[in-house]
Amino acid sequence: MTAELLRDLIDIPERVHAGDFVLTLNKGVTQESTIADYVATPQLARCFDDALGLVQSAVEGRASRAAYLDGSFGSGKSHFMAILHAILRGDPEARGKAGLVDVVAKHDKWLAGRKFLLVPYHMIEAASLESAILGGYVDHVRKLSPGAPLPVVYRDEGLLADARDLRGSLGDEKFIAG
Repeated sequence: MTAELLRDLIDIPERVHAGDFVLTLNKGVTQESTIADYVATPQLARCFDDALGLVQSAVEGRASRAAYLDGSFGSGKSHFMAILHAILRGDPEARGKAGLVDVVAKHDKWLAGRKFLLVPYHMIEAASLESAILGGYVDHVRKLSPGAPLPVVYRDEGLLADARDLRGSLGDEKFIAG
């Protein structure tokens, strides 16, 4: 009997880097493996309950709510957001995910029949927070509805650069008087 070697059974890369295991949210929300491979621990289930509660309070209160997700590199922030994205878009696999079924059922009354505009994007290498958020929003709407009028967002970078140039050419007194 010949013993099989591990390298004959699975693909083992010669080099592995920390970034090889990072999920970029804008890609992760479309990969089936994101949901299939996710393990929802009891602590994560509580976090999903909190996150869905925040969304619920914003929807029912017709008010903006903000939160941030904090964690070290590789702690699962993007995976968490990808699963939350899937739950909010009504993905049956995410809604039936072991460890999350009870949480989703708890929120099902207000989730049922709702549609959310979910805008996934990754912030790495963004020029600024504003350009990442507003630019990501406009790009996503452009992909969803090609040919539709784009959302109007305030683009201050060019305006402020023009004002600096005008101030430089006019001088402070004339610029401020104008």
